[in-house]
Amino acid sequence: MRLQNLFLGMFLWGAAIHPVCSAASPVLQTKLHPAVYKSSSGPVRRVAVTVGYDGQAAEVELALGRQVRRVRLEEGENHFEFDIPDAGTDRTLPLSLRAGQVSWASDEVKVPVARHWQMNLVQHTHTDIGYTRSQMEILAEHLRYIDYALDYCDATDHYPDAARFRWTCEVAWPVKEYLKNRPTSQVERLKRRVKEGRIELGAMYLNFDELPDEQTLAASLAPLKLFRDEGLRADLAVQDDVNGIAWCFSEYFADAGVKYLNMGTHGHRALICFDKPTVFWWESPSGKKILAYRAEHYHLGNYWGVHNPDDFTKFEQCVWDYLGQLEAKGYPYDICAIQHSGYLTDNAPPSTRSCEMVKRWNEKYEWPKLRTAVATDFIKTVERDYAAQIPVIRGAWPDWWTDGFASGAREAAVSRATHSHAIAGQGGLALAKLAGAELPQGVMGKVSDMNEALLFYDEHTFGYCESVRDPYGRETWEQRSLKQSYAWEAYRHAGLLGETVMGLLQSFVPKTDVPSVAVFNTLNWSYSGIAKVYIDHQLLPRDKVFEITDASGRSVPAQAGESRSDGTYWYIYVRDVPALGFARYRIDVKDEPRPSGASAGSLSGTHVENEWYGLDFNLQRGTISRLYDKDLQRQLLTESAEWELGEFIYETIDDRGALERYTYPRFTRRHPEKMRFEAYEEGAIWDTYRFKGETAAGMGHDNLTVEYHIYKVEKKIEVVYSLRKKTETEPEAVYVSFPYQIEDGRIFLDVPGGNIEAGVDQIPGSSNDWYTVQNFAAARSSDVQVVMGSPEIPLMQFGAINTGRYQAGAVPQTTNMYSWPMNNYWTTNFNAGQTGGLQWSYFITSSADTTAGFATRFAWENRIPFLARVLQAGDCEDKDAPSCGTFLTLRPDNLLLVNMAPVEGERAVMLHLRETDGWPAAFAVTSDEVKIRKVTVCDVTGRPVGGRDEAEFNPWESKFIKLSW
Repeated sequence: MRLQNLFLGMFLWGAAIHPVCSAASPVLQTKLHPAVYKSSSGPVRRVAVTVGYDGQAAEVELALGRQVRRVRLEEGENHFEFDIPDAGTDRTLPLSLRAGQVSWASDEVKVPVARHWQMNLVQHTHTDIGYTRSQMEILAEHLRYIDYALDYCDATDHYPDAARFRWTCEVAWPVKEYLKNRPTSQVERLKRRVKEGRIELGAMYLNFDELPDEQTLAASLAPLKLFRDEGLRADLAVQDDVNGIAWCFSEYFADAGVKYLNMGTHGHRALICFDKPTVFWWESPSGKKILAYRAEHYHLGNYWGVHNPDDFTKFEQCVWDYLGQLEAKGYPYDICAIQHSGYLTDNAPPSTRSCEMVKRWNEKYEWPKLRTAVATDFIKTVERDYAAQIPVIRGAWPDWWTDGFASGAREAAVSRATHSHAIAGQGGLALAKLAGAELPQGVMGKVSDMNEALLFYDEHTFGYCESVRDPYGRETWEQRSLKQSYAWEAYRHAGLLGETVMGLLQSFVPKTDVPSVAVFNTLNWSYSGIAKVYIDHQLLPRDKVFEITDASGRSVPAQAGESRSDGTYWYIYVRDVPALGFARYRIDVKDEPRPSGASAGSLSGTHVENEWYGLDFNLQRGTISRLYDKDLQRQLLTESAEWELGEFIYETIDDRGALERYTYPRFTRRHPEKMRFEAYEEGAIWDTYRFKGETAAGMGHDNLTVEYHIYKVEKKIEVVYSLRKKTETEPEAVYVSFPYQIEDGRIFLDVPGGNIEAGVDQIPGSSNDWYTVQNFAAARSSDVQVVMGSPEIPLMQFGAINTGRYQAGAVPQTTNMYSWPMNNYWTTNFNAGQTGGLQWSYFITSSADTTAGFATRFAWENRIPFLARVLQAGDCEDKDAPSCGTFLTLRPDNLLLVNMAPVEGERAVMLHLRETDGWPAAFAVTSDEVKIRKVTVCDVTGRPVGGRDEAEFNPWESKFIKLSW
């Protein structure tokens, strides 16, 4: 990934130009170089004097201050240089040109104090696994690079201190593997150099966009514990290339002792926050702070040629140009930091070439001074010397690059499903431990393997550098296959974890005299929703009448899904499953044939009503044209919208390069063709309205199916899409329209670690054309909100389709929303096309409850699955055995249990909690299963943190609390 540089001319900065004579006389021009040079007589300033002369050749006397020279003037421009002692104060020197006793020209040269610049050169390797070479090679190479870095430290120990080799390990994954796999002697060498300050460790596992969720990002910081156990300092996080970072990190870092963040952002297809490199206190949702540095591009030094000491002149010019740019922008510090790698490439090995460049520079110049450095050297200097000038900025930092994951929509959906199952699975393990189960040996290692696979899929490098230009090339498909494999590997781990969990939990639910379903709720509030289970036909024959009942004998709705020869998927609407608890449901099969449900191949009208909504279908477009909320007594959609609710939009553009030029592409947007109503199917939980059609995005007949599930048991609508995608490498995209119209409404969404108002609660310049929605998006006013989300699709655009807008600070134009399931608009790294069958869905509700807590709970109920297990009938039913119960009760209600996991080797579980409603909260816990003996507030790695009453949550705060018994 490359950066285009525009450099100013060296002498246009810091140079005073003075015409001093009439046109007929010699003309003097002076330019004061900004540097302080070294010389045998001490530090000097350099003044360039140009004499413009149109007469015959002449011998004259040119004087600057006390320096007088006899010079020969020729017709045209005559160039001279004076070195004057650096006085360290502002002064003015006379300049004169004389021929004998006759003065030809004179002036004064102002010599202000030279700015004592220091430029830190921070060497690292950018971890871009698979972008430049196969992952099979490059992953291992990053461990070799640490070996080389240690050797280069040794090789330059005798250099001047400013030129000694220093290196910042950008991410934690290679260091973690190095500590685990290198001999003790090598590990000790690393420890010594870290302690010395010659090598620095970054805390980020890899460089991440916003696809991973809070749980996974918290898990990514596990190496911090390893580093601390090994006595290695790690108070820095580095995120390079990606132009944003998940807001939850500001919460996690602050408590974990990671004080500093270095963001080597990349402006390819992206705006960059701030008009110049900026150090600021980045404030978390709850008000915690870390010191962040928005740096320049992580290879800027390489674009100057810092790795090529044979071309000192180019490097010299670039340094002066850059310092001139900083001066022109009002840069406030006399120190700056420039990142580079050993070579101009991602995944570059380290090199001492920049050490040679620093030596040569410092031999020539007194000021500016160059020195090799680790990343925190600069940030700590600013913290120490410019504390009063550091602003505080509160806001999310959404990145512009997660849109590329829509070029692999299938695996992005699998990743999101795995994130959800990971939370449910770990919660189930914790419930089993609370109930007294002995967990299988190594099970937490399997959780770590699942999270690691997720992290490798979710990290920012998606494909080979030529993935779009050579879409069918060997390297392209090797990297694409490896990248996809991480998503499927994580999904496999999640499935096996789920079975481990249910194998443990099922033993705590007594059987009944008939088959039953045990349902476990891993969220910290009681709620009603869908439990999906696969029931063998021996237990529930497909042709028999049955009834599912809860503990009170109340009938529970159930609806059949896909059926196979051995069993059927059933959707069971379970009511009020206890928080962090379970409920059991009897399956009574009756010896009578099951009647078929009502269905129809056509509708008598387009208007449909249930208890909560009245809606109108557009049968020609397969959409909802009107949606009326009976409780709120208002229409929820834009009247006569160009794109109606649920409308599938296929877009093609003329040029991928438009986005690289930060402008709207020329586009064509199309409705599906031949859309028709196919069927109505009545269900116990929802009624289905199915449309079929054809889209140019698909292949074959009837390649698009849209189903609307209008719920009968709760206030909810689902929209489900199935697309048989054709192969296409020309630029294309798919959007789905949700044209909500809320008067005086604004759009809110949850990002990792908190909720924001789109375009408002974010750093200006961060992504606002599209967003990565974690769980929900809401169109909200003072008295109503519409909440929606998708289990599979993270990308949304708000107000309009904004692709190519690139306007810093822009807010949504309306409360219309557009999901963005697919695109292939990148020119590198991401997939050039995608193909095959894809399915995705959305959930929607509306309410007079306008709190963030309501939106959060609705979304989590629809994303985090119940854990369910079908139990065979027992010999008899123990009437005294509980059919429902709670393992743990957490208070208050405005705390969200993001994740709960067993603590290995202890009788304890770790809670990851976040306050969701913007109110203080005093944490409390009770349990009927165990006697909680200790509540310990920890950091993200599990280390206890001290201070004030840490069980108190500030508004929006995230905490990790260990419960021991």
